[in-house]
Amino acid sequence: MQGLTRLGRFALRWCAPEGVADLLRRARGRAAAPPPTLPADVIARNADLAGRHAGRRCFILATGPSIRTQDLSPLAGELCIAVSHFFLHPDIRRIRPAYHVLAPYHPPFDFDALDTVFDGFDAHYDDGVRYIFGHRPYAYSVWDYLRQRPHRCPEHAYFVDYGRSEQLSDANHRRGDVWDLAGRPFEPRTVLYVAIQAAAYMGCSEIVLLGCDHDYLADMTRVTNHHFYREEDGVSDVEHLSAFTTERWFEEYYFRWRQYRLMRQALAARGVTIINATAGGMLDVFSRANLAELLDAAAVGAGV
Repeated sequence: MQGLTRLGRFALRWCAPEGVADLLRRARGRAAAPPPTLPADVIARNADLAGRHAGRRCFILATGPSIRTQDLSPLAGELCIAVSHFFLHPDIRRIRPAYHVLAPYHPPFDFDALDTVFDGFDAHYDDGVRYIFGHRPYAYSVWDYLRQRPHRCPEHAYFVDYGRSEQLSDANHRRGDVWDLAGRPFEPRTVLYVAIQAAAYMGCSEIVLLGCDHDYLADMTRVTNHHFYREEDGVSDVEHLSAFTTERWFEEYYFRWRQYRLMRQALAARGVTIINATAGGMLDVFSRANLAELLDAAAVGAGV
C-alpha cells in the first residue's frame, strides 16, 4: 500500500497537467486542511503590513556577487527590503533598509547559523527595522530560536506560515489567498519569493530586484563565493550546495523560472511591475533596467 501511495504521488507530480494536479491537491486539502504551524495571533499580526506602502516603488536587495559592481548609495531614502546577509553590505548604514527578510530555515542550517545572522542584525541595524521571517516546522527555525532566546527578538518581527503552503501554479497564481501573508501564501523556493510576496502584500506598485544573479547553472561545481561578501563573513552554503546534483539544479531552475513567470503575470494583472536591475546574471523572466538610469529617470520625473 505504501508503494502505491508513493506511485500516486509520482504520477500526480510528473504525469498530470499542473492545473489538474493543483486542483487535486486543493480538493485533498479541503478534505483535511492542515493546521497552522504558528499561533493564530502571530499569523494574524501580518495583516498590519497589508497595503502599508500602497503605490510605492521598492527595491529588493539580494546578495549576488554582481552587487560589488553597483553603486547602491543612491538608494538612501528609497524603500528597501533586504534579504539574507545583505546587512554585510558596506553601505548598509547609508541605505538603511526598512525591512529585512529571511526564508524559512532548513537543513543543514542550525542555531549556530542564526547566532551569526542575529549578531549581524544587532551590529548593523537600529530598532526601526521590520523583520519578516518565513517559517516551516523545523527544529532550528527562527521561531524556535527566538522562543528560546526572547531577548534577541526584534521589536518589529513578523512570521509567515509556510508550513501548509501550495506550490505556485497556473491554477492558483491569480488567487488572492496565495498572496496573503496573514493566511497561506505560496511555497517559497528561495528568499526572493518571500520578499516579492511581502512587497506585493504591502501594496508596492513597482518592485525592483538587485543582486539576483541566479547564475548557479553557470558553474554547478562551485559551492562557494556566490555572494558579494566573503564566505567566512556570513553563513557558509558549502554543505547545502554540495548536496545538489545536476538533476536537482535543473529541476530547481525549471520550477523557479516557471514560478517567476507566474508571479510576473499575477502581479501584472494587479498593476504591479517587477523590474530586474541586477548587473548581469541569468534571471531573464523580468524586464531589465540599469539601476543608475532607473534612479535618474525617477529623479527627473519628480522634478529633482
